[in-house]
Amino acid sequence: MTAAVTRPDLPEADFDFDETTWRRIGERFLDLVIAVSTGWERKVPGPAASPEDCRVRFSGDLPARGVDLAELADRLARDLPPLSGFNGHPSFYGYITSSPSPIGVLGSFVAAALNQNTALWRLAPGATTIELQAIDWIRSLVGFPAGSEGIFSSGGQLANAIAHAVARDRMAGWDVRRLGVAGPSGAPRLRFYASDQSHYCHEQSMELLGLGRDAIRLVPTDEAYRMRLDSLAEMIAADREHGFRPIAIAATAGTVGTGAVDPIGAIVRLGRDEGIWVHVDGAYGAFAAIAPSAPTELAAMAEADSIACDPHKWLYAPIDAAVTLFREPGALESSFAFHAAYLQAGADPERVDLLERSPENSRPFRALKVWLALQAHGRDGYAAMIERNIRLAAYLEALVDATPGLVLAAPRELSIVCWRVEPRALGGDPERLERLQSRIIEELERRGTALISNAKLQDGRTALRACIVNFRTGLADVEALVTACRELGEELSSSV
Repeated sequence: MTAAVTRPDLPEADFDFDETTWRRIGERFLDLVIAVSTGWERKVPGPAASPEDCRVRFSGDLPARGVDLAELADRLARDLPPLSGFNGHPSFYGYITSSPSPIGVLGSFVAAALNQNTALWRLAPGATTIELQAIDWIRSLVGFPAGSEGIFSSGGQLANAIAHAVARDRMAGWDVRRLGVAGPSGAPRLRFYASDQSHYCHEQSMELLGLGRDAIRLVPTDEAYRMRLDSLAEMIAADREHGFRPIAIAATAGTVGTGAVDPIGAIVRLGRDEGIWVHVDGAYGAFAAIAPSAPTELAAMAEADSIACDPHKWLYAPIDAAVTLFREPGALESSFAFHAAYLQAGADPERVDLLERSPENSRPFRALKVWLALQAHGRDGYAAMIERNIRLAAYLEALVDATPGLVLAAPRELSIVCWRVEPRALGGDPERLERLQSRIIEELERRGTALISNAKLQDGRTALRACIVNFRTGLADVEALVTACRELGEELSSSV
């Protein structure tokens, strides 16, 4: 006979919403979403908020009793937008962070409500299947062959680190997962290669993978900021001569500074001749492959061993969404599968547990917003919008070139334009001109005209830099930017 067990007294607590509350409070939050997604003529791209402004609005002790939900919605609507930058603003050019597509925002909302952990098929069969289909569609956009595999992650840094981890494990020559990066006694030290214009995440990856930053050699670039193939070949040969093992090259499809595209085809051929893995960092530029006027060099990505690409850049998805693609099926599992006993739930070969292909166990449903948007806009819609961004950048470049006092500072290949403001009044004074570039960037943001950033040129000078990955930016916006730069150059000349 079962012994009697006393039922405990439970504290009064209820976190749930009924349908009426969902509709009442959800409408208040939807109003906030609409407010921050429209009315751009009343907004500025960069927040004019100081740390003190933030502390004043968001300070105080944790409340002991719950705050009314409508009051919370009102407070958020009042206090958060003024302290927020708007990368969806048509005059946001500062970084390679795109405007979030409305369908992607709604996808994020649904994904949060479902709260799927996409690590296990058993927990999220629909979400897993959607992620696999989205990866296959992305594979087709960048030209990778059918049967290639991939995985979603948070952003370009992790996407590239995943590629480097797989390249290390496949090319080292020993079981890195068992023996570590030092390898057996007498094992050679490994070498990776990337251009001196590549994102810092490639150096960071070497640190995270236990190889040390010296494991990556930064290859000089030419006058167009593209990796020099002759220098790469010389560095590989020198490293072999000194006992190192060259194992991977990271070509860049759109550098963060100027948008340069490395000679990917030639790099792939060199990699094949040398027996070296070729990875393409296409976090920014990979999806431009579908645009009519994109650099033809992007087509060569299809021959690489792996590609990193970010839907939250040029597919206009809300942060976070990155994908790493691998030509060889099974490469991901060889580096990340663990088969923990508590996670095993049958051996159905048709099921895919994505945790076996990823360094993440807790994996949000990142793919839904991308999957929805790919269908909502289609391949042709994306090709047209990316092409629109590229043509706007070409127009910005032409306007700069035609405007007295403005000087183009680097070649343009994708949608990044770099220029300098050099008014005649400064007479070419290098120090004053350097100060002027920084002042103009600051003033454009302070006055709410535009948010741009800077680029360091090969000769060490500062350039103004605008990147267009925004579906709201139009002709008038880039015209206003050029006019403002010319006027600010004249206005600030006497004070720098």
